[in-house]
Amino acid sequence: MSTDIAVPYPTGGLIRANTAPGWMRDLLAVGSFDHDMWEDAFKGDQLRAIYPAAKTNGTSAAVTFTEHNAGGFLELVSGTDNAGYAGQGVGLNWTGDRGVLFEAIIVLPAAITTMKFEVGLSDADDDAGAVNQKATATTATATDFAVFCFDTSDDANIAFITAKAGVVVENQDLIAAVASGVYRVAIRVDGDNVKAWLNDNLIVIGAGGGAGIEGGNKLTPWAFVQARAGAASRTVQIRKWRVTQPAY
Repeated sequence: MSTDIAVPYPTGGLIRANTAPGWMRDLLAVGSFDHDMWEDAFKGDQLRAIYPAAKTNGTSAAVTFTEHNAGGFLELVSGTDNAGYAGQGVGLNWTGDRGVLFEAIIVLPAAITTMKFEVGLSDADDDAGAVNQKATATTATATDFAVFCFDTSDDANIAFITAKAGVVVENQDLIAAVASGVYRVAIRVDGDNVKAWLNDNLIVIGAGGGAGIEGGNKLTPWAFVQARAGAASRTVQIRKWRVTQPAY
């Protein structure tokens, strides 16, 4: 046995017993056996086999993993057809009733005209987008979701949109999207209640007092890009994403 590296003791229950609610407990939670943390930063020579098939439609639309990418990332390519799209989920393994925290780092393309993207949690990994159009968010495809959405068929802003059992909370514009912008997003679901962060400093609580999410419905991490009103393909990168939930 090594004398330099200590053999760890079980971590179950230690964080709750020895820390008060606050930043320290949040920071330590992912290292606790009481929590189940899943993440992917897209390393290696192929996409992990746990992923379901990508949802794509149109010429050159694809979800692309390329080995040897510096840093690792997954690319969602809209393709060159008007309204062509590409989306990727993971699996319906998380619920608000258990409690779930979703985090992701995404990078927008150098040109962000004629495109739509969304990233967050949704109740399906095979929809043609959780939200049909940001301008008319109530025409969503998904029934339960919480996503950040940008859609040039509406405006130049990133919004946060949620739905509970088909009742969609109208979009809330947060900040203008920036070409080649790097965005850290986080969505926390506790029961039916939703909180969301965009680059740490903008917070939406309970979707503005609206419906939130149906806590009993199963959710998946979700990212999606779609071409709008033109033939220019747009590529959004997922640099990393993570989901953390209580293990029991």
